[in-house]
Amino acid sequence: MEYRKLTILFVLLFAALVTCAQDNKLAVADSTAEQLYNAGDWKQLISFVNKSVTDSVDSPALRFKAGYAYMLTGNYKAAISQFNRVLLKDPHNTTARLYAYYCNTYINNNNAAFYNASHLDAETLRAIKLSPFGVIDAALESGIKLPNNDERDNGFFERAGMGLRLSWRLQLDQSFMLFTQNIFRSGYIDYKNQTGKTDRQVEYYAKSKYSLTKNINLLGAYHYLHTSYRSNTYQSNLGLLGIKYDTRYVDLQGDVNFGKLIDKTLKQYDAKVDFYPLGNLNLYTMSRASVLNLSGTNTFIYSQSVGFKVLDKTWLETAATFGNQDDYLDTDGLYVYNAIDPTKFKCGESVFYQLGNHALLNLNYFYEKKTDVYRAVNYNQNSVTLGITWKF
Repeated sequence: MEYRKLTILFVLLFAALVTCAQDNKLAVADSTAEQLYNAGDWKQLISFVNKSVTDSVDSPALRFKAGYAYMLTGNYKAAISQFNRVLLKDPHNTTARLYAYYCNTYINNNNAAFYNASHLDAETLRAIKLSPFGVIDAALESGIKLPNNDERDNGFFERAGMGLRLSWRLQLDQSFMLFTQNIFRSGYIDYKNQTGKTDRQVEYYAKSKYSLTKNINLLGAYHYLHTSYRSNTYQSNLGLLGIKYDTRYVDLQGDVNFGKLIDKTLKQYDAKVDFYPLGNLNLYTMSRASVLNLSGTNTFIYSQSVGFKVLDKTWLETAATFGNQDDYLDTDGLYVYNAIDPTKFKCGESVFYQLGNHALLNLNYFYEKKTDVYRAVNYNQNSVTLGITWKF
C-alpha cells in the first residue's frame, strides 16, 4: 500500500515539474516573440514561432504574431492558417477575425472572408465599408472568335455578370450571355450576298456558394441555354453540385455537372486542385481533370493554367486544355463549349491589370484547334476577349 502511495506521489510530482517546465518554455517563447514582433523582424519571427511549435511550445499569442508576420510579408494563405488556429482557442478574438477577413479578400476568397465578417461587431463592419446592398462585384466581357474557315463567319460573345451576398454564408453569382455566329455550308449558301444560317444562343447562369465552415464551401449552379439554328430551337438546362475544401496552400474541389444539352444527355465529373506555393496570387496553378459522359460516350479532358505577377499591378496567366471539348463545361459550368464545331485543343494567354482600387481589366487570347463537322476537316480559330470587373 505504501508503495502505491509513493508511486502516485512520484507521478504527481513529475507531472507538476513537466508543467512548470512547459510554462517556463512558453513564457520564454512569448517574450522572444514579443521582442521580434516589436522590432518588426517578420521573417525571424515566423522562423522562431514555427520552431517553437515544432518543439511543442504553442499558444494563441504565438500563432497570432506569426499570422500577422505572414500577412505583412504577403503569405496570406499561411496567415489565414495561423489566425484560424487562434480562433479555435479564442473564437471571440476580433482582431484575428478582422485580419482573416482581409487576408481572404486579398486572394479573392469571398466565401471565407464573409464567414469571418459575420462574427465581427457592427462598429468593425462599418470600418471595413462593405457594400450596403450586398453587391460583391460586377463584370462585363466582350469577345470575338476569328475562324480560319471560309464557311464560318466570325463569332461574337458578350457577358454581363454580378455577384451578390445574400447572407454572410450564401453568395449568388449571375450572368447573362449572348453568342452569335453565321454558318455557311455548301447547299444553302447565298454566294452573292454571303449570307448563311445564324447560330444564336442566349444564356442565363446562376451559381450559389454556401460556407459550411470557414474552409468548406458547398456549390450549386444552374445554366439555361436558348439555342436557335436554321429552323430549330432548343431549350437546354444544366446543373452543378460540388464541394470545395481550402487548405494552407492547396484548394481542392470536386463537382458533377448534369442535364440535357440540345438533344444529348450530359454528365461531367470534375476534380480540381489549386496550388498557391507562395500563399498569394504572385504565383499559382490550377489543374482540373474531367470525365465528360455525352449520351453514354466518355471523354477525358485535362485543363492546366499557371499564373504569376509580373509587375506591381499586372498578372499573366497561361492556360491549355487537352481533349475533345465537344459540349465541355468550364469554370463551374459558366462557359459551355457547344458550338457547331468541336474544339480539340485550346491554349492561350490572359493579362490582368489592376486599375485603381476597384477595377480589374483583363485581356484574353486563345488559339483553338477545331473540326468542321460538315466537311470533317480541321481548322484554326483565334479568340480575343476584353473584360472588366468592378469590385465593390
